[in-house]
Amino acid sequence: MKTVIASFLMAIGTLFTLTACEAEVGPSAVTVPADSAAGEVDFQLTGPGGAAMLVPVHINGEGPFDFVLDTGATLMCLDARLIERLAVPVDTRQSGIGAGIEGTGQIQLVGLDSVRIGSARAEELSACVLDLAHTQALGIEFDGLIGLNFLREFRVTLDFARNVMILQSR
Repeated sequence: MKTVIASFLMAIGTLFTLTACEAEVGPSAVTVPADSAAGEVDFQLTGPGGAAMLVPVHINGEGPFDFVLDTGATLMCLDARLIERLAVPVDTRQSGIGAGIEGTGQIQLVGLDSVRIGSARAEELSACVLDLAHTQALGIEFDGLIGLNFLREFRVTLDFARNVMILQSR
């Protein structure tokens, strides 16, 4: 079992090669509407040994989609298939550099009108585009990563006894 969990964690680490990215977009333009109330949202531990936390996320008013909470991701990141499904245009004027355990690389960026988790909402977030198609082979399917550019706008509490994430305005 330890070997399976270690393999899963190594694969996840490899998968998230580009999640610690530095976007060349300048300061964040994230806004949190005054009516973005504190809220609770259920999460699900999944993958071998519960190594990934799945959270329902609404993007641009659509969803919910399954996202993994990733405190190591600088930006929100969305699977390329979800970007296509939501018809979010890739911003060719801006780029990012992703860094991870396998090195660095160029990434595509998109602008999201809104991201909502429970009743917590942020607007005008930058996000990176990842190809997550191969996560199915790991036994986990998800649509993106919740990154720090969303999380840092809130006080976040994880209640593992109830499997609940609580987001409150700072």
